[in-house]
Amino acid sequence: MRLQFGTNATERTRGDLPELPVVNMFAEQAPTEATGIALQSRPGLSDREVDMGAGPVKALFKADGVLDSTLYGISGNAFYNASTSLGPVNGPGPFFMAGFEDYLFAAGGGSIFGYDGATLSALSFPDSANVLKVVVGGSRLVAIRADTEKFYWSDVLSTTIDALSFATAEQQPDRLKDILFWSDSLILFGSETVEFWPNTSDPDLPFQVLEGRTYRKGIRGTGCATLFGPSFAWVSDTNQVCLESPDQVVSGPGLEAKIEASASVRLWTFQLEGTEFLALTLDAETWVYSYRSRLWSQFESAEADNFVPQCFSGGVFGSSIDGKTLEWGAAWEDIGTTLERRFRAGAPFEAGGLILSSVSLRTNPGTTGYLTGTYANPTIEMRSSRNAGKTWSNWRTATLGEQGEYRKRVQWLACGMASRPGVLLEFRVTAPVDFRVSDVVVNEGFGGI
Repeated sequence: MRLQFGTNATERTRGDLPELPVVNMFAEQAPTEATGIALQSRPGLSDREVDMGAGPVKALFKADGVLDSTLYGISGNAFYNASTSLGPVNGPGPFFMAGFEDYLFAAGGGSIFGYDGATLSALSFPDSANVLKVVVGGSRLVAIRADTEKFYWSDVLSTTIDALSFATAEQQPDRLKDILFWSDSLILFGSETVEFWPNTSDPDLPFQVLEGRTYRKGIRGTGCATLFGPSFAWVSDTNQVCLESPDQVVSGPGLEAKIEASASVRLWTFQLEGTEFLALTLDAETWVYSYRSRLWSQFESAEADNFVPQCFSGGVFGSSIDGKTLEWGAAWEDIGTTLERRFRAGAPFEAGGLILSSVSLRTNPGTTGYLTGTYANPTIEMRSSRNAGKTWSNWRTATLGEQGEYRKRVQWLACGMASRPGVLLEFRVTAPVDFRVSDVVVNEGFGGI
């Protein structure tokens, strides 16, 4: 009997439904497996040993052709080039960065700051107003004026914004909260609508509203929109994660309930093994969505209440707890600490019961990588629940086999009896070894031989 293991970790618990979390793993197609899918472990994180002060790292920027393609960041209350502080910045955040070939901009609810490769300075803005976000589009700097429906732009490749170089979101008087430049258009995210303003050849009004394409749905807040894949993603004012349009909702009711309950919501992206992931950072959880599999999982770090990274650029993560810059590492550990991989599997029973003579995993035994020591024969743990996750048994241990034991059976015997409403099994691996799973089977014929 094959059990359904979790591959999309956002099921709703309301109505007494069991959760099937997928933690520090992600789903991908596996054509050689009977289920056609496998959960793979995310790599651990390593310290690049290039710290940006005491942190936290609030934004990172690295782009080919912009100021010699080097890494810049906002950490704590300062602007950084790698580990060198270039000077203070102001604003409550979140912070955003954008640049021309020879100039870099940053803003986070206060002044716009500009860096020319030698000097960091606060730029003049009409009425000395605060700026929520900056982007570069059509070779112009574009900025949202805080607490208004207005956005401003500079002349081509200029750092100066004239007091009359602005436009107002036209379809509804909702305040602008976020902005993106995509497909040669500005996308203006208001509290209740989304408008598209294509780039034009008019030097006096370089962006003009696209009539007939206004979404009657707003955005949750500043920092809730990001470019993703060939288009963009955003968290709407109804707490839904949408891809490009309100009709393409990729979040389920369970995740939307978590978004609604979170005071802080931030959307950003990162790359992992050639796949782009969308990261949704909430107060105490980070959910990631694979563009390739179109499935969600949860990433977390042992040394924090949440996933430590909170921004990414050029292969580098910024830490939310200090000034460290991080990257994917070769070891299955997070900055020298535990990387716990965890998932669940289960099946409902309508009537009767079932003796669980054995539980078997299809995984990758014999690939520990350690020939001696604690992890030469690493372990995996399993526990069970007969009441949809209300209470759990003690953890039971099985081994993943020594290096080279490729036919090792990962199995638990004499697992008791299950009856209505069903059985729920949870598995976890904390040993720093490669781990994947592609099937969970109960009472496999002939013991899996």
